[in-house]
Amino acid sequence: MEAGPAPNGSTGQKNMSPVDMLRIKQQMSNQCFEMAVQLNAGKNKRSCSTSEAERDLPDYVTELEEVKTNYFNSTLALHRMQMWHAIGEKLKQNDAEADALKAVSNRCMGMCSHIQQIQKESRDLQNEITDVQKKRLEMKRLTHEKMKEIEELMSKKEHPDIEKYKAVLEKGLANMEKYKKITIMTQNVLRGILLACKVHWLDDPKLRDLVMTLEEFPVLD
Repeated sequence: MEAGPAPNGSTGQKNMSPVDMLRIKQQMSNQCFEMAVQLNAGKNKRSCSTSEAERDLPDYVTELEEVKTNYFNSTLALHRMQMWHAIGEKLKQNDAEADALKAVSNRCMGMCSHIQQIQKESRDLQNEITDVQKKRLEMKRLTHEKMKEIEELMSKKEHPDIEKYKAVLEKGLANMEKYKKITIMTQNVLRGILLACKVHWLDDPKLRDLVMTLEEFPVLD
């Protein structure tokens, strides 16, 4: 029994487009990647114990989350690029939708410029407020220093005089107390002499004037 005619490989290759070849190549690459993943998973499953898996699980979870985040950010960036490319292509056209889109774009640009101006004014105002606060703190510090200097100056100016007058006053009071005691002793001596001698001091004007200066001096009959 004769075999049937072999398929013409050259004819099949001629009918295959480059896009089909790239698609087949991508499919083969994906299949190889899946086989490699399954093979590595089988190796890890055979060689990894439960304790090691539990120990390494947080690292794998963290790595998986990082991959998810990177994929999300890349997809978002790609979508933005596609959107801006589509908007740019649309703005090149001359129809009603392009005019409306241009109006919205101009309005957005104007609002962005206005926002930037407001932000600049806000920063300038904040800088002015900061400068005023710094000047206020500096004035407060200088005022405190001046008040301290005034207090020290007044203390240096008044303190010696007060101590001087206080010392003089204490010395005067001590002298007065001393002479008071001497005066009392003299009065007592004079009083004793007059009483002992029984002198009639009322008959003598000078003696009478002297005795009248004495306190509580008895009058003799």
